[in-house]
Amino acid sequence: MDLKKSLIAAATLLLPFTLQAADLDNGKKLSRSCALCHGQYMQGVAGDLYPRLAGLPSGYVENELQRLKEGRRQAHMPMLITSMVDMMTPSDMNDISVYLEHMSVPVGHQRQIMNSPGNAAAGKSIYIEEECYRCHMKDGSGKAKKDIPPLKGQHTSYLLKQLQDFKAITRIHDGEDEKEDSSFAEMNETMFNDLLAYLSTLDD
Repeated sequence: MDLKKSLIAAATLLLPFTLQAADLDNGKKLSRSCALCHGQYMQGVAGDLYPRLAGLPSGYVENELQRLKEGRRQAHMPMLITSMVDMMTPSDMNDISVYLEHMSVPVGHQRQIMNSPGNAAAGKSIYIEEECYRCHMKDGSGKAKKDIPPLKGQHTSYLLKQLQDFKAITRIHDGEDEKEDSSFAEMNETMFNDLLAYLSTLDD
């Protein structure tokens, strides 16, 4: 084996296993339909429908795609039609998930996370008391190796919609598939707004 091939092989071994196993060209191709709503760099759009996808843990994205395909997570019809998630194979889901995880948003295209109305100090107390930090970390960065998404850098209107869905059990919070009651059952809109006010400061 010549020196060039040896260097390429060595560099490949340094890549994360998920990156080696995925077909990134296929992931990039599949992501084009996502870009129609989530933005060219998957930076998301302010509002409750189109979150930032760039940088989300691949395992998390793959799980959510599977839930969408199986109908275990609701989505508005244009998203289901445009993404063609019902046509994706397990390999497709892996490819696009890994591709999205390794995307970064150029500085000029990053969307500012608007401060959410509410009491940020009270929201910080809720974040700690409800032990959100155990999974999402104190700085809201999540745990990529455990497929736990970051909360900071995500659009607050989208996060509010997810909290409301978790409370109503129209979307299942991870680890609660078999539960009849949501962990968010005792939380009200004021608490949600305070929590989001705090989360919106983590990206400052």
